[in-house]
Amino acid sequence: MPRGALERAVRCGGRGISVSLAVTLGWGLASSSALAASRPSFADLVADLKSPTAKTRLDAVAELGKSRRREAVAPLSALVRDPDLRVRMEVVRAFRELRDLSAVPSLLTSLGDGDPKLREETVGTLVELYAERDRSGPIEGFLEIFSDEYDRASVPPFTAVDPAVFEGLAALLRDEDRVIRKDAAYALGILGGASTTAALVGVLQDPDAGVRGAAVTSIGKVGTAQEGRSLIPLLADESTDVRNRALQATGVLRVREAGPPLRELFETNRKRALAVKVLASLSRIGDPAQAELFRELLQDPDPERRRLAIEGLGRVSDESQLSAFKKDYQRERTDDLRLAYSFAITMLGDRAFVDTLVLALPSRTLGARARDYVLELGRPILPDLLPYLSDPEAEIRASLCDILAQIGDAEAIPRLNPLLNDPSTKVADRANRAVELLRRGPAGSPPR
Repeated sequence: MPRGALERAVRCGGRGISVSLAVTLGWGLASSSALAASRPSFADLVADLKSPTAKTRLDAVAELGKSRRREAVAPLSALVRDPDLRVRMEVVRAFRELRDLSAVPSLLTSLGDGDPKLREETVGTLVELYAERDRSGPIEGFLEIFSDEYDRASVPPFTAVDPAVFEGLAALLRDEDRVIRKDAAYALGILGGASTTAALVGVLQDPDAGVRGAAVTSIGKVGTAQEGRSLIPLLADESTDVRNRALQATGVLRVREAGPPLRELFETNRKRALAVKVLASLSRIGDPAQAELFRELLQDPDPERRRLAIEGLGRVSDESQLSAFKKDYQRERTDDLRLAYSFAITMLGDRAFVDTLVLALPSRTLGARARDYVLELGRPILPDLLPYLSDPEAEIRASLCDILAQIGDAEAIPRLNPLLNDPSTKVADRANRAVELLRRGPAGSPPR
């Protein structure tokens, strides 16, 4: 509309809109229309991917990534071998933005790219696609921190990772670039690459400590006690980080054969901070030969050492401690230690103490440990857990839905079904996810 005509229309309208405001609005609408007209359509962007000008292709790739349209994956895939590195890199980043698993075959091609930075970007993108986790910093740091957050793999329950992804990542364990070898090792653990444990064990001889450490952590996530035996020599590794990771992994995998060297390491460092890390691993593996040490540490002035000793005696099934533990539980004033006694007493056969574990689940300070204890106790205490699905506290009901899903016993489904109509939306949602997971088959194994 011409400016003069717009002014006359406003004067005649009598709606209290000033001429200057109307003029501004008119020009704004015109500018918006012009801007919309100048933006390339989806079809135009796809056409630009074939442009002979690298800058045009680069801009089109970036815009298609922002579009979040899954139909962009196919045309973008044609550029994973583009002669321009910037375009190939932007394609991988676009796949990360699109968040669609149909891009995986193309990303596998990018794992073999000649540029190490692009291979590194591809490893990070694959992890983000499957693990549904966004990174905010460098890929290397993201993978290490993400890997350290969990004892087990981090793929959502309903997600199956393409076996070709594990093959592609395993091939990168032999990459000439140490950063890529390290990233690939972390990625295999995060994504649950149990089929690659032999390759990860081979990486334990890598000359780079960071690569060895990443392989140790991932073996702890996806391996068994059998592969865990290969970690024992690394308890004496020249790298402190590798030693600490080996301590963690041998405990997670319950490597019984690690008992003697761990005991020696504990005695050598009894008065140092390292002793607690060693004791944590000893406590988890459940070596009966260490029962005497655990009984001695029940009198230690350090509450952390006492807690680990209590847990250790529970795991080695030292039933002679049951009566004493019940008395100690009554006398203990520290909530953390009372929780440990409850775990050990339950492990030794008295299910009445499951109550203490379950009631601690909503606790901000003790909830995570209580959850770990319940998961470790696992299927044998399932009948004792089910009645708490009727607990008056919604947070307990919700937490138990998650725990039952992770324990993975489909017999819990009939008891979970009524919670689909729970007055708490949180409980109803958690129950729904748990039921769906249990119906689809075995859940992720509880911590070993």
